[in-house]
Amino acid sequence: MTPGAALPGAVRRALGGAAALTLPLALVLLQGCASAPPPVVAKPVEKTDGTPKTTVAPALQAEMDAALALAKAEQYEQSIEAFKKLVAALPDNPIPLTNLALIYKKLDKPELAEQHLKQALEIEPTNPVAGNELALLYRKSGRFAEARPVYERLLVKYPNFSMVHKNLGVLCDLYLRDYECALSHYQSYALNAPGDKNVQIWIADLRKRTGK
Repeated sequence: MTPGAALPGAVRRALGGAAALTLPLALVLLQGCASAPPPVVAKPVEKTDGTPKTTVAPALQAEMDAALALAKAEQYEQSIEAFKKLVAALPDNPIPLTNLALIYKKLDKPELAEQHLKQALEIEPTNPVAGNELALLYRKSGRFAEARPVYERLLVKYPNFSMVHKNLGVLCDLYLRDYECALSHYQSYALNAPGDKNVQIWIADLRKRTGK
């Protein structure tokens, strides 16, 4: 049994249900997997008083769209420069930093990716994309104990985030050997992602290996 590292597809779909409505404005290149699925564009979310949680001026939004287009066209250096300008223009928005991190990850520069993910999480500690990506980076570099609390913090705010349940299950199963944790999160993932039939195989295999 070798489950994949992450679930491809939109974070918005992975969150599911009402939890999806809590996402901030986001423009991201990929979500927790080696390949690059289509970008996600999550819209601003209203606070309880009806005011937008995150707003971006139209001119800056156009610059963000253009920076993302450059990245999609694999014009990475130009995209990096564009997102750096957006970081300066939007110091309280984690999205330009997250996109920079994802580009650096694509360019196999994990140190720079980690630096920018941490900066994004300083702005928004439970940003779902930045948190998931940082935990994956920790796992890839063998820092398993550091990855786990990142996932757990995300699940406090986004309990239906199926991608994180899957990734935490894999971490606990294959790397931490915490099989109760693995089984719990595989089961949660199965509930939130019924279309993935492999997870039932993982659950059965784990129960067989542990005698549960």
